[in-house]
Amino acid sequence: MTKSKRVAANVIVSTVTQIITLALGLVLPRVILTSWGSEYNGLINSVTTVMRYLALLEAGISASTLQALYKSMGQRDERQTAVVIKSSQTYYHKVAFIYGLMVVLISFVYPLALDTKIPYWEIFFVILLQGCTGVINFAFRTAFQQILNAEGKYYIISFVTLLTTVLTYAAKLVSIMVFNNIIVMQALGVAIMGVQVLIYAVYFYKNYSWLDMTVEADMSLLENRKYYVVQQIGTLVFNSMDTFVLSVFCGLKVASVYTVYNMIYSALGTLIGILRGSTNFVLGQAFHESRKKFSGIYKVYSALQVTLGSMLASCSVVLILGFVRLYTRGIRDINYINYCAAVLFSLNIMLDCARGANLAGANVAGQAPKTTWRYLAEAFINLAVSLALVYHMQMNGVLAGTVAAGIWRSVDSIFYFYRNVLGESPIHELLYDAANLVLFVGFAVSGAVFPLTINSYFNFCCYGVVTFAFAAVLYGGLFYLLYQSEVQMLIGRIVRKP
Repeated sequence: MTKSKRVAANVIVSTVTQIITLALGLVLPRVILTSWGSEYNGLINSVTTVMRYLALLEAGISASTLQALYKSMGQRDERQTAVVIKSSQTYYHKVAFIYGLMVVLISFVYPLALDTKIPYWEIFFVILLQGCTGVINFAFRTAFQQILNAEGKYYIISFVTLLTTVLTYAAKLVSIMVFNNIIVMQALGVAIMGVQVLIYAVYFYKNYSWLDMTVEADMSLLENRKYYVVQQIGTLVFNSMDTFVLSVFCGLKVASVYTVYNMIYSALGTLIGILRGSTNFVLGQAFHESRKKFSGIYKVYSALQVTLGSMLASCSVVLILGFVRLYTRGIRDINYINYCAAVLFSLNIMLDCARGANLAGANVAGQAPKTTWRYLAEAFINLAVSLALVYHMQMNGVLAGTVAAGIWRSVDSIFYFYRNVLGESPIHELLYDAANLVLFVGFAVSGAVFPLTINSYFNFCCYGVVTFAFAAVLYGGLFYLLYQSEVQMLIGRIVRKP
């Protein structure tokens, strides 16, 4: 399959997957809120956050495996590819064992830290069963999945994810509406994770039979993994600390408010991830072929992320409160309307896109050892500001911490990448980011001065289409005006056969 077809397949399948996942993801929390209340919704999301922290046990191995596979598969070295996978799988088996032990320990301890009316043993089994999905994932799936990423077959991962996501949400809705039991809901999630592993096993048996898994593992092939570990720790703290801080300092109900907004913005972040996941292999391969091509591809790759992020952030800041009112209609145990939070969430989407390409480009260029401390600094700024403001500002305080850290990291990463990788001036990219920010401020002000009255989901969709079309014209025109030559070069790069 040519690069153009792989990119197209990645984008189409991944987009469909995320749209369906978003739709289902909106239904389930709403059912949980109306059936069990905000405490249960906050519990489920706080437990998910805890599991993300536990996943740090495998931090760095996925990124280092992917970098090693880019090299071995690019050289069509089947034996070396098998050694990389065997090394990765060996590591993941150890992670699965330690992860399982930690899940059991947290299942006993974490319920004691929560101020809630939910029974202790109910929380215990929610955590335990949630952890089982991670054990299965690490033990049987993750190492092999990196081959698909390295070959640009992101659409396979998306298709399997779509199938199992539909099954998971269907099972969870049945467990709520029929059994009215959160333990049953978690148990069905574990069963469907087993189905996903079986699907991957069949696919790899048929398409990767050439992998010789009798080879000896060689951990030296997974170079720089210690740096990727620190990067992942910093990134996870940055992305997940808000829910943890709110659940501990403000309670599960405030954490539930955060998760309703975060549910929407996480979905938008996933859409941006489609662009990244569908085209990362083009950026990675270009670096090893021609620095001139790499520079041109990077610039349009970065601008595309900023453009898409700005469009989504601008649409969401205008539409979000109308959606939240509809989504939480009838729920009165806490107020869910917070426009300041909407603006801060939207701004974080833009900041993530402003630094996304140069962070990826720095890793491709082998800069991980020199940039790792910056991930820790970003996480520290986020945590410090969040803790300083959470008492007085609650949810807005922790979001302000994320914005403060994001601003520093975005500016710093742009300057670092241009100075140490491209050897050029970053002024063009900084001006483009600033122009997008000005347009976003215009959308944010209009959303505050002229709030939309949305009475139904159909009404919401109509406003959404109009708003997105308007944003697409503004941001798309700005992008094409400033990056016309780079766009033409990238198109030529993608359509060329490998």
